[in-house]
Amino acid sequence: MGTFRQDLRYGFRTLRKRPGFTVVAVIALGLGIGVNTAIFSVVNTLLISPLPFRDSERLVMVWEFNRTRDKHQNVISPANFMDWREQSQSFEDLATFRDVRLSLTGVGDPLDAPAQQTTPNLFSLLGVEPILGRSFKPEDGAADAPPVVIISYGLWQSRFGGDPSIIGKTVMLNGTGVNIVGVLPAGFQWFIKKGSLTDKPAEIWLPLSLTEEQRVRRGRYMMAVGRLKPGVTQAQAQAELNTIAARLEQQYADFNTGWGVEAVPLREQFVGDVRPALYVLLGAVGFVLLIACANVANLLLARAASRHREIAIRTALGAGRRRIIRQLLTESVLLSMLGGALGLMIAWWGTGAIVALSPSDLVNLDRVSINLPVLGFTLLVSLLTGILFGLAPAFEATRLNLSESLKDGDKGGSGGTRSRRLRSVFVIAEVALALVLLASAGLMLKSFLRLQTVNPGFETERLLTMRVVLPGRKYPEEYQRTAFFRQAVERISHLPGVRSASAVSFLPFAGLGSATRFMIEGRPAPKPGDSPTTDVRVIDANYFRTMSIPLLRGRGFTEQEATEKRGVIVINETLARKYFADEDPIGKRITVNMSDKPTPSLIIGVVGDIKHVSLDSEDKAMVYWTHPELAHSSMTIVVRTEGEPLSLAPAAQREIQAIDPDQPVADVRTMEQLIATSVARARFNALLLALFAALALILASVGIYGVMAYAVVQRTREIGIRIALGAQSRDVLKMIVGQGMMLTLIGVGLGLVGAFALTRLMSSLLFGVSATDPLTFAVVSFLLSAVAFLACYIPARRATRVDPMVALRYE
Repeated sequence: MGTFRQDLRYGFRTLRKRPGFTVVAVIALGLGIGVNTAIFSVVNTLLISPLPFRDSERLVMVWEFNRTRDKHQNVISPANFMDWREQSQSFEDLATFRDVRLSLTGVGDPLDAPAQQTTPNLFSLLGVEPILGRSFKPEDGAADAPPVVIISYGLWQSRFGGDPSIIGKTVMLNGTGVNIVGVLPAGFQWFIKKGSLTDKPAEIWLPLSLTEEQRVRRGRYMMAVGRLKPGVTQAQAQAELNTIAARLEQQYADFNTGWGVEAVPLREQFVGDVRPALYVLLGAVGFVLLIACANVANLLLARAASRHREIAIRTALGAGRRRIIRQLLTESVLLSMLGGALGLMIAWWGTGAIVALSPSDLVNLDRVSINLPVLGFTLLVSLLTGILFGLAPAFEATRLNLSESLKDGDKGGSGGTRSRRLRSVFVIAEVALALVLLASAGLMLKSFLRLQTVNPGFETERLLTMRVVLPGRKYPEEYQRTAFFRQAVERISHLPGVRSASAVSFLPFAGLGSATRFMIEGRPAPKPGDSPTTDVRVIDANYFRTMSIPLLRGRGFTEQEATEKRGVIVINETLARKYFADEDPIGKRITVNMSDKPTPSLIIGVVGDIKHVSLDSEDKAMVYWTHPELAHSSMTIVVRTEGEPLSLAPAAQREIQAIDPDQPVADVRTMEQLIATSVARARFNALLLALFAALALILASVGIYGVMAYAVVQRTREIGIRIALGAQSRDVLKMIVGQGMMLTLIGVGLGLVGAFALTRLMSSLLFGVSATDPLTFAVVSFLLSAVAFLACYIPARRATRVDPMVALRYE
């Protein structure tokens, strides 16, 4: 222990004597360790730490999917859910739920609140207890039970001021009085984006009653979560669900043919599509740390050359090679610990920046922090880093010729050639790693730019949107709902600065929509499971004009058709192409299964395709219905403005509340904001990867500059002799730059090989770009070579100014 303390004291004195070297090394290591710690804190929270639910590894989401079509996860049928719950033996419990919107009134301004209807066992299944009041009881789900709700901690604070006596109070939801029986803990978030129709985490929960009437198989609109029994694996539960699904497929062939069931671990549900991006970012910051290590190792090698005489004297006085290596490694670890301390400060800032820049739909990001596991990771990385970059310089520094090193004027003895080769290897490695990162960032940036250039099928500029959900108790009749929205659109249309206004049931880029089966009149009835499907949107007569969606054939809706049931529809180009490829769809009839007794509808027009969920989604078949045909209580008002859209939002809201003062207006956003949100993950990935690549480029260029600058110092006498013998400045310049560029080109070549292999792993994150895009690889290779040339040119230029007389007296 005494020897170790002695090594520490000597190491601190040595680092203090060379403050420039110490500062540069600590900054390089701090950057590498800091970005690694910041990304690990996110990875630890999303992929490693337990989810904030009891025994979360036993929780699974249960979805249905169509084996014959898209095979994507779909919301479930409540009737099928009841059969799963009754017939399965793998689950300790199963709960079903769906997201809805509710109008909260009587407490401040009217509020459109995202809510969730759920079977009463949801919170006990998740292992979550309210901090005030109670959870739902089984009897709360009875059809004749008194209406009760549980609210979120955030709603309790924002709307009720954290009132401790909130339990038992009555609030108005959709015009009905309900009692608050519980308040959930702060930080509780239960949001399954894939099946949500509100696209927001719930703030209110209501008990859901499953009745025998819901055993009639019509429609899929619920979600389900299950808790596996102890000892039961996800694979065993999946096998049992497959058996039940096959049985239900035979029993209810018309509804279930072609439909399967999938159990997905809850963590996979939350972060499954984020996992590849996190691994790419973790690999990127790992490369940054390796480049920083190579940089510091180069600095230590250069420093070791100047310490040969010191080490030779210590060896001559009896110090063994192992003792000297331990001393040098102690200095390396000291450097890495100082870098780790700086890295923690960088990580503390960086973690906050990552959370601020991250997409809003990532679950549990509010729990990201510099906690004990992250501190342990930083300590471990710092120790390993110190050993990693310190070993080679330590071994090289102790490989010396004792008699030669003790001579005055010696500049490195026999180890000089080996040191130069080792420094060259480090430079090549830095360049290769930097090129892999630059290629990855270039592909991601190009992909993001391609995504932004996708035409959504309508004009996105100067488009204001706002959601209005009418309470069913206040507007029970269809004519009341259609009249409200017709009047609201008309009033908003007459506001100054408004070009056009309309209403739609499910707005593009604002979440999921509705879809169903349909049949084409005059064609044979399809086999069970083979029925064509289409998305369905309810609109008014002005929607296509307001959104600037082109009419390709036929005509749009008339005002008469928009106010009365006339049995007419407009379809999109994809539906026409897919199901009417060899005939004109105008005048044909299809029966869309959106009611208990569907009737045929006449196709009167074909409009262009538009993107609905995301810019990179495939175009789907679409049917547009007028509001009287399907009187939705939830519609989005769309306003095309002359100027800045948000400036008209207050006036538009006043017009709506002039019709009904208790009617809340929600989700006031522009279409450009909605599209920006839809590409948030792609933007986040591209931004972070570009940042890390830029950091790698800077570190690599500093490394090249350092090696070339040291080479100039070491070869000062040689350069002086060359100039004295008649060498021109351009000859010296060519020699020094040529040496550096040779190392750079070797590194670029190796980096291209690595990039071709590794960028294939990020193919799923790219849009419209090949993982081996030649143009991107060529551009980043040129950029890295240009930066390397500049890093070589500066010390080479200095070499051309060497005074031969001074150089010849150098030693």
